[in-house]
Amino acid sequence: MHDVTYGDRVNELHERKFILTNVRTFIDALTALENIKTWSFIVTVFGDLDSDNQLPLSGKDIGSIMAHIGIKPEAVRVALHRLKRDGWINTEKSGREVLYFLSRRGLAETACVYEDVYSHTVKYPQGWQLVFEEGEPAFCGIRLSRNLGILPKDRVIEFKDAVMLEFVDQNLPKWLEHLIVAPPTLEIARRLETLLNGYQAMTKPSASLDLIAIRLLFLHHWRKLALRNAVWAHIGLFENGPLSSCHKRITSLLADTPKLASLLTSR
Repeated sequence: MHDVTYGDRVNELHERKFILTNVRTFIDALTALENIKTWSFIVTVFGDLDSDNQLPLSGKDIGSIMAHIGIKPEAVRVALHRLKRDGWINTEKSGREVLYFLSRRGLAETACVYEDVYSHTVKYPQGWQLVFEEGEPAFCGIRLSRNLGILPKDRVIEFKDAVMLEFVDQNLPKWLEHLIVAPPTLEIARRLETLLNGYQAMTKPSASLDLIAIRLLFLHHWRKLALRNAVWAHIGLFENGPLSSCHKRITSLLADTPKLASLLTSR
């Protein structure tokens, strides 16, 4: 698999919060935000297709997209083989070309998380609560310590001898914030904010591959965040935080830009 890491130049651009006006530099900065696993990015690519009338992707299309963000052909082949072996994608031949499309399992799993990734509304809109038990909490929420955790208010769970506490102060301390979400995750969100500012200020690219790369990279970084319940807890408890900002701004960007199928057919 191909892993992309920060280069010195990209770090400098992020740290100084320069506006990235060059499209190639901007795509490189988005790519270098954190390590990209090839198979995971391909999952993002297929997830951005219309699940009701899915357009099969040719090996050529997939290769072009991946090459545009610096992922090598061998890494793409290995990732596609893995996803097919795991039953997540299927293939069919069309002349000399191989077409790839989501399997039933892939479609089901994509549909299951679609709202989490694309919706403007927050997950668990009723908010979060603290749960304190004498022993270790037996729930699928977010554990803060041995017998203290948080979970969504609308989660119907039976507790024995538990104390349920409401959050009433919106000015929660940093130590609690860092128990919910690790500082490196918050740093990624801040860097995403910087890149969103740069994208807002720059002249939008006209080349389809540039538009595809930018949309999919923002989507991929956000998808990785949106699939973590701890991120939604942070968004619910820190409404002015960087994760909340990323949710609002990236879902708006996704709504305002063409989806992958439209961009591919317009090439």
